[in-house]
Amino acid sequence: MSNISDDNATVDTEEFDRYVCRTVLAMRRSLGVTVAELAAASGLPHADIEAIERGGTTTRAERQDIAVAVCWLSNNAVAHKG
Repeated sequence: MSNISDDNATVDTEEFDRYVCRTVLAMRRSLGVTVAELAAASGLPHADIEAIERGGTTTRAERQDIAVAVCWLSNNAVAHKG
């Protein structure tokens, strides 16, 4: 386990990665989009999305790309009606 510390907080990076994993997976499933669709919208490789959903580490840029992609997919009715 590694920790990120600053003057105000210490973050357990493994716990943060698990949080990101659950969030990305839940957002993707709630929209009814596939990993391939999220990968295409975000510009991230398919394998990277799968790794993130398994709890892999992410960069701030990857998280931003995913957030923008989820918003775009939702706003542009790409999400499948389930």
